[in-house]
Amino acid sequence: MVKKQRKHSSAKEDAAKKQLVNQPPMTVHQLYDGLKEELHMRLLTKEGELNRRIRSSEIHRPGLAFSGFYDYFAYDRVQILGKTEITYLSHLSEREWKKNFEKFFKYRIPCIVVAKNQNLPGDLLARAESAGVPVFKSPLKTSTIASRVTVFIEDFLAPETTLHGTLLDIYGVGTILLGESGVGKSECALELISRGHRLVADDAVKIRLVSGRIPMGVSSKVIKHHMEIRGLGIIDVTSMFGVGAVRNRKRISLVVTLERWQEGFEYDRLGLDELVFDLLGVRVPHLKLPVKPGRNIPVLIEAAALSQRSKRMGRNFPKELNEHLLRTMNGSEKADEA
Repeated sequence: MVKKQRKHSSAKEDAAKKQLVNQPPMTVHQLYDGLKEELHMRLLTKEGELNRRIRSSEIHRPGLAFSGFYDYFAYDRVQILGKTEITYLSHLSEREWKKNFEKFFKYRIPCIVVAKNQNLPGDLLARAESAGVPVFKSPLKTSTIASRVTVFIEDFLAPETTLHGTLLDIYGVGTILLGESGVGKSECALELISRGHRLVADDAVKIRLVSGRIPMGVSSKVIKHHMEIRGLGIIDVTSMFGVGAVRNRKRISLVVTLERWQEGFEYDRLGLDELVFDLLGVRVPHLKLPVKPGRNIPVLIEAAALSQRSKRMGRNFPKELNEHLLRTMNGSEKADEA
């Protein structure tokens, strides 16, 4: 039977979801710990004020502030001093930069990062210590520091939640398997890994909303790339299948819920009913697969991932077939009337 396509939201999976958590503001100490090796940062001031809070992932280059324009000064962000700012300050007279620094450090600035290991002009470092503002130096260029600091803070401050399931990278499609305990999520995932797909996380999948629109699944640091298989115990996927069988994070593009087969229940056979799953406010395609002996669930999940990949490329096979049949039926009706 041909029917018109309809969309609706899936019911909330109460057993799978946990409460959404908004991360508290990051401290300068957490930023330093997370990036000091990657950016080769070193602290020039005392450590007493590293508990200052960073509330925005955006960075600020205070060139206009140094020139005296404070009508809009994003002081609550990480301040990055590149070659432009340092060169400008070095051309100021002693009276000018003293007046400038006095106003600049009246604001509660989280911290300052100086790019390219440049020398600080005037008594900037002394003023910063007096105001309790941590100052760091890095040999990297300004654009590199700015992009890496932004990504790090954005990832840290992103809203997050945790789902009980298994996340895999299947043909490039981040697919999370959900379902009640004992339905076979881990066993199915193990079969998919043996077929060449990659594991991101098992049991507890931490999901962060990156850039306000991308649900990114990451593995837990505690049980990273380990799986629990009933009757077998804990296995280390990296040791058994190699480093090519795992990855640390993946954007979630498909949710598959495994359900026990219910006799007499009318399951979707056309693929026109498009369910969605709410992940931190983002609507992700959702598929419900009934499980019973004889069904090759790993193969079905591979087909679902390929179908989702085709839809992202602009091909929706069930919809195309349905529209073709509707056009054929309409053409036949007109031919009969003639």
